[in-house]
Amino acid sequence: MSKSIKKNLVFNILLNVSNVLFPLITAPYVARVLMPEGVGMFNFANTFAGYFALLAALGIPTYGVREVAKCGDDNKRLNSLVSEIFTVNVITTIMTSFVFVLSVFLIPQMQEHLLFFLAAGFVIYSKPFNVEWYFQGREEFGFITMRSLVIRVIGIMGLFLLVHSKDDLFIYLLLSVFTSIVNQIWNYIMMIKSGVRPRIVSTGLKKHLHPLFILFSSSIAISIYTVLDTIMLGFISSYSEVAFYNNASHIAKSFLAVVTSLSIVAMPRLSYYRETDNWNEINNLIKKSTSIVAFLALPITFGIVCISPSFVPLFYGDAFYGAIIPLQIMAFVIMAIGFNNLTGVQVLVGLGHDKLFLYSVLVGTFSNFSLNIVLIPLYGAVGASLSSVIAETLILFVTTYFVVSRTPIKLRGGTDIAKSFIGAVTFFPIASICHNFIVGWIYVFTVVIICAFTYILSQYILKSESLLIAKDIITKKIRK
Repeated sequence: MSKSIKKNLVFNILLNVSNVLFPLITAPYVARVLMPEGVGMFNFANTFAGYFALLAALGIPTYGVREVAKCGDDNKRLNSLVSEIFTVNVITTIMTSFVFVLSVFLIPQMQEHLLFFLAAGFVIYSKPFNVEWYFQGREEFGFITMRSLVIRVIGIMGLFLLVHSKDDLFIYLLLSVFTSIVNQIWNYIMMIKSGVRPRIVSTGLKKHLHPLFILFSSSIAISIYTVLDTIMLGFISSYSEVAFYNNASHIAKSFLAVVTSLSIVAMPRLSYYRETDNWNEINNLIKKSTSIVAFLALPITFGIVCISPSFVPLFYGDAFYGAIIPLQIMAFVIMAIGFNNLTGVQVLVGLGHDKLFLYSVLVGTFSNFSLNIVLIPLYGAVGASLSSVIAETLILFVTTYFVVSRTPIKLRGGTDIAKSFIGAVTFFPIASICHNFIVGWIYVFTVVIICAFTYILSQYILKSESLLIAKDIITKKIRK
């Protein structure tokens, strides 16, 4: 494990910043062209297919990262592992694809748009070729970032060239499917070029099933309050409410991708340290992770709450006023999931405590599902947003308890969390004062710039560890 975790963190943040910037380019256009009904139908079809794709994955995206990292530079062991995981994925994909196609033909709501939902299912049919976990386990975040940027640029070009009215909804779906398949094929080819050639095997599968089913159970439980929110809105409420919730969720979770960058980068390194019983390095890594998550999550959360009333109608159009309150609520998911990824994914899963992670997720699952049943019929997208935030907060409490009580990890970084809070809470008076003098996009950009400057200045004065880490990385790059 010779790759620099700081370099990988930079690559992964770059990748996830693109997850924020590219929707900023495409989402306003899509919202105005397809309108809430079209956007909602696209989200519903993608989410419904995504639920089955989750079943086909069987926990492999998380399990694969950890197991590939354990192989180190042992190519023979790596080839065997990848072939075994690939075979399991082929079997689960065939079974899941059959059930998905059957459900599309049997459910009346799907029958009305049969071809549309069958096309959305390509995310399931091609699941075995989605080998992102291999490159994450090998810490090849430079390749992941560059490949994703190229494919996203191609996707944006296709969007503006081919999608011009609400009648082009099916073309928009096909474009989404195309970019996903190209992404997977590129991954698969590069994996083969690296010397790893997956084969269908009949031996060595059984040892993977137990840990996979544990992680799979966690994934299914998580899906109750991520994927199922949209599905329940589609069946219980309307496609417009689906659009309001999903647009709010997409903005919040796009920024969330930046916050959780470190968890994806750090998990293979954490697994490696665990193999060598290097607990000092593990505790140092967790402390830095806590500081970085707080440094990023708190200002993004408070910033979104402040600018949402002006930003949403400017960004999506007046037809999407219903997304303002859901976005303000979903902003708090950034903090909850940001720290959940640290305590749950990075620590519990990274150290092999898959069952504890499952137990914590189940707490959120039952609470979210119960709240959805009550709140969605009453409040639609707002109710789904409240359910998600409450569920994630409960999971954070449980995962933190398990880390403290069941592992040797010492959770530190409370001081830096407080420093981040002090800096971020200043956004509210800044936004209020600016609102008295300016409006529109000028207001949004002015508030963002002033708040960012104020926040960085406050962290510099308070000597935030995360700011010092960032300064150290930049200084070294300049010297080189």
